[in-house]
Amino acid sequence: MGRLFRRRGPVPFVMGQQPAGLRFRPLPELGLRPYGGDWMDSVAAIVVTYNRKELLGSCLHAILAQTRSCDRVFVIDNASTDGTQDFLFEHGFLDGPVELVTLPQNTGSAGGFHEGMRRAHEAGFEWLWLMDDDGRPAPTCLEHLLSSHATLDVIGPVVVRDDDPSRLTWKLRKAGRGGWFVPFRSIRDYRELLEEARDGVYLGFATLFNGVLINRRVPEAIGYVLADLFIWGDENEYMLRCKAASFRVGMRVDAFHIHPFVRPRHSSRWKFYYLYRNTMYMHWKYARITQPPWLRPLYPLYMTARLLTDLPSLSPPYLLALLRGARRALGGKLVGFDQAQVAVPLRSL
Repeated sequence: MGRLFRRRGPVPFVMGQQPAGLRFRPLPELGLRPYGGDWMDSVAAIVVTYNRKELLGSCLHAILAQTRSCDRVFVIDNASTDGTQDFLFEHGFLDGPVELVTLPQNTGSAGGFHEGMRRAHEAGFEWLWLMDDDGRPAPTCLEHLLSSHATLDVIGPVVVRDDDPSRLTWKLRKAGRGGWFVPFRSIRDYRELLEEARDGVYLGFATLFNGVLINRRVPEAIGYVLADLFIWGDENEYMLRCKAASFRVGMRVDAFHIHPFVRPRHSSRWKFYYLYRNTMYMHWKYARITQPPWLRPLYPLYMTARLLTDLPSLSPPYLLALLRGARRALGGKLVGFDQAQVAVPLRSL
């Protein structure tokens, strides 16, 4: 499934000063013990990366500087070509709890998190801490997340913009009665989130893959991230799968994860394809738990109109590929971007 790289020894931080009091606690298979000597408290961070070695370095530096340290850090490299492996060796990141797993091909964020969750779960960790390489947790993020370990199964931090921490990187859906999301209502800034939270927790929602903490009971019951989603929307699908299985999902308003905001229009055509296709797939699979009955038939049209302003291309072949992917997704089937571009009649898909 991938090549594993690891070295032992002290951790020299070339990218900055080593935080005072930082100690790594390796695992039993290495002859040592997890955090606090108790596997019930063990935490494995999972970071998926692809050709962003400098951002990955900043992310790892933030993970290793936590006030509550991780027992293991799995870096899942989606076949990067920018020298990620050499970068990690040269900066000393592999001299400690960090393990680099290099996949033979780019499997997208979904495939990367699938592999990382599988490895961490099979290694016996109690908590899986998931994040992309372009964000970074605040120093006390993990400590605050774990403070809800007895009441939540999926614990998310507040994800804020790097240019304005008072604003949320992505707006949050509002949950109403019956468990459905309130149509056309969302939370956009931190102050509004505080008003909606109760006892320091906003229940019913979490921004996954941006510092979210997941108990091992969750993948034991519902499996790992769906690799076929590839990118964009895989995190929402997994959160909805958690909710459908009645796991307790929430956000700690005192735990923070910093992440830049990028609009879909600034992305490539293939990334937008997966965003649109995966949105339709999630509607097919989870509309019953996210929308009131009257909205369900209208939602695909609403989302299509909403996403039109972010289209990266208006070329007829590209628009046809989008329609092919969406049509199949609304029937529960996931067609890759390359296959959707094949010039075959739409009705045959």
